[in-house]
Amino acid sequence: MTWSDVLRHRQMRDTDAPLLFSFTGATRLVPLLAGAGLFAVTIVVSLIGPIDWQLDNPAKVYAFLLACLVAMCAGYLWAVRRQPEPLFATGGARLSASSILVVGALVYLVLYPLTVYNSTGNWYPDVVGGLTDPGRAYAEKTAAELEIPQVATYLGMLVAPLTIGILPLTLFFWPRISRLARTLGVITTLLSLALGVSRAVNQDVGEIAGYLVLFLVLVASTSTQHTRSRWRRVAACVAGAALVTGAFLAYYSSTLSGRVAADVEASDSPEKESIDDAMTSTALASFGEERSDSVFFTVVPPVAQPTGTLLSSYLTQGYKGLSLAMDSPWEPTYGLGFSSFVRHNVARVAGLDEDAIEARSYEGQIDEVGWVAGVQWSTFFVHPASDVSFVGVVPLMALFGLAFGLAWRDMCRRRDPLACIVFFYLGIQVLYLSANNQLYQGGQLAIGFTVVLIAWLVLRRRLDRDADEAEVHASAESA
Repeated sequence: MTWSDVLRHRQMRDTDAPLLFSFTGATRLVPLLAGAGLFAVTIVVSLIGPIDWQLDNPAKVYAFLLACLVAMCAGYLWAVRRQPEPLFATGGARLSASSILVVGALVYLVLYPLTVYNSTGNWYPDVVGGLTDPGRAYAEKTAAELEIPQVATYLGMLVAPLTIGILPLTLFFWPRISRLARTLGVITTLLSLALGVSRAVNQDVGEIAGYLVLFLVLVASTSTQHTRSRWRRVAACVAGAALVTGAFLAYYSSTLSGRVAADVEASDSPEKESIDDAMTSTALASFGEERSDSVFFTVVPPVAQPTGTLLSSYLTQGYKGLSLAMDSPWEPTYGLGFSSFVRHNVARVAGLDEDAIEARSYEGQIDEVGWVAGVQWSTFFVHPASDVSFVGVVPLMALFGLAFGLAWRDMCRRRDPLACIVFFYLGIQVLYLSANNQLYQGGQLAIGFTVVLIAWLVLRRRLDRDADEAEVHASAESA
């Protein structure tokens, strides 16, 4: 049996079932409303929330944020409001979502035991330990990453173009993928969740929860069902999104309090802080002050205020880093400032002085004043600004919005699995605009996303060229 025979097997092929989404009317705007809406919420929270970040240049910061928001929306709207392609341009994609998912899931399962060992020091994910003692689990995770050679990390980078599509294709292409693809997609997602819990890393669990909530919002808002069925689906999706959000917030609160409690216990200070005080201190990051007149302290119960303050810090602390960067001089880094992963590897291969390049970047400059990279966030915008300046980031956000809209359009109209993966991760980056450069801060996602993005653009151009040739041929025949 040849490889082509394997790919032609029915479990490797998609069905002809429609997706759960329609690309008509106002539903075309749902991803933008969800992503840009959260971005706008973080801006509002930074203005009226429990933490005052003491910005020295608030007018400059918020004018820049507004310009980026408008540019992203303009690019997205241009992409989704273009005239629809002719029917022959909306045909199925050349790649099968089922085949991508099956191959990626099998590769993930082969690497999973080694990944767990490299991440936790155990050969299995200790979910119970991660839930009952998150402080210890997080400490073991940190120790394992420092002491154990990260072989799985490097292998994961090599296969990332195959594995990063598992969750988005499982969710968005569920009606079309084969039974084997569905089974493997669910298994690998649950194993990924188990690993995140065993590591006591909120981001691991939060990302999966966020993906599920975003998916449910999209299904509820763009359902292709008839009216009665649609409202039942909307109710089910809203209930599911509320359940996932509530479960994550409960997990988030438990994990954070456990990790902070472990830090307090390990402290050498003769006078131990209370856990609530320690959580508040962590939230303020030595730069912020409590905004005592905030409505937050009126509407949130006192028992939930420390956790709420820390959550607010995660959502808004990036704007303090952005403020510090915007008051720093621009020293171009020529493509090496937007990603520490890219900078490290290019500098090592090309024999460049990585420390000197980092010192020129905005991230390096604000690190000198105490805003430590990797400890505090500085928004997504600071990273590309090191290469193109803050002025250049505004048109970059228009291109970002354009790609986001085109990927959503191609996924719905062409049923393109590569467009689905690109859309999914661009959507995640939109959710992280106030935090960091989520796509390029680690090697696996940086490599995987870049390869898939290039493949999507190349194949998209080929589909467009085929459509143009078909149109010319049809015109010639009609003449």
